[in-house]
Amino acid sequence: MTVHDGQISAGEPIVPPVVIDFPRPRRSPVHRHQDLTITVEWLGGTLVVAVDGDVDLCTAPMLHDILEANLSRTPRRVVVDLSLVRFLNTAGLEVLLDAHRRATPGTDVRLVATTRATWRPLQLTRTDERLHVHTSRAAAIAAPRWAAADTG
Repeated sequence: MTVHDGQISAGEPIVPPVVIDFPRPRRSPVHRHQDLTITVEWLGGTLVVAVDGDVDLCTAPMLHDILEANLSRTPRRVVVDLSLVRFLNTAGLEVLLDAHRRATPGTDVRLVATTRATWRPLQLTRTDERLHVHTSRAAAIAAPRWAAADTG
């Protein structure tokens, strides 16, 4: 349809069709196990690994594999967010320490621990003295490399 002298007639459309192709958001890979969900997200040179569920003898190998695969991409910082972890035992702690040991000298490994389920094992094993532990994901991402942990 077109408009001529205020009259609508058949023919050309008034506004030509425009196709807008919006880029689709990049989905974060999600890895699931019966008792554990792990989401991997890259924010520039920072790798954020969000862990939800129980980190124990059965699920720790999954976390290990994900951290190992992503450490090979040499991020500047790795943030392991344990905010949604309901249970963390020595198998999970060993995975976190192993990631810290395997990280290249240019990679900074940080943890986010907000609950007793994660803080208590970190303190009892003195892992909190070996790794930088923060009380929020934002603090772990934003902290300067040389900054001490934000223990709240």
